[in-house]
Amino acid sequence: MKTLEQFWDAIGMDETVRRAAAAAERETDAAKVQPACELLLHEGTAKEGYRRLREALGDDPDGMKMLACMARCALRTWEAYETRGIPLHIFSETMRFLTRFTRADSAKCGRPVFRWGWWFYRQLSLCESRIGALEYEMAQTEEFGRCLFFHIPAGADLSLPSLRASVREAHTFFAAHFPAYADAEMYCESWMLSPQLDALLPEGAAILRFKNCFTTLRHDADSRAALDWIFPDGSVPTEDLPETTSLQRRVKVLLLAGGSVGWTLGKLKKDALFS
Repeated sequence: MKTLEQFWDAIGMDETVRRAAAAAERETDAAKVQPACELLLHEGTAKEGYRRLREALGDDPDGMKMLACMARCALRTWEAYETRGIPLHIFSETMRFLTRFTRADSAKCGRPVFRWGWWFYRQLSLCESRIGALEYEMAQTEEFGRCLFFHIPAGADLSLPSLRASVREAHTFFAAHFPAYADAEMYCESWMLSPQLDALLPEGAAILRFKNCFTTLRHDADSRAALDWIFPDGSVPTEDLPETTSLQRRVKVLLLAGGSVGWTLGKLKKDALFS
């Protein structure tokens, strides 16, 4: 079985976070959290496993106990990847979700912090994998049935060649390892699909090219979720939002005028990324 140090190395986890997680693990009752951790590893029980794990851990203000437990679970997920014959680079890139978000949150707080256990159970249960530029989540919904959802990691290359390469690799991946999703329809929910962006971004912007690959199904104009992705802290008063980038400046003007970016659900247009 792989060791925790091998896992940290595989995902490039910062040393300060490793030490903080190790200290938190020493304070955790392994027997108490084990039942919840078992649930985390399976698609049908992963969400409930997260809920029970959070309860079992109790006081965990910086999320380091949660991170330590989930990292241990990830060793089992690594075994599951190997059993299915999934390449190591897909496992490593998928699990770098932990590295990205602990690094971002720790930079904001000035100490090791992990806030994303509520999402990471998807990766632990093999429901979500990063393939090239994008993350793909297998889902079974009342509205769409069996489908795949795109998720867009921070800093992802959204050029059309990059997106096309990701989608092609994803089709190969699901056909080989999760054939029930080989031909599933693809959807995305994101501020990056907002119709407001047409007036905020220059023609030819990578985000607009990405947006135009989707047919809009619905748009929530009242959602403020986009602000957490566009600004370092979207919860501050609108007049105090930073203006570091041109997008931030334009979005701030929109907000001050009473507008919003909103949140949009879209369906990938047939053949949009397959040419």
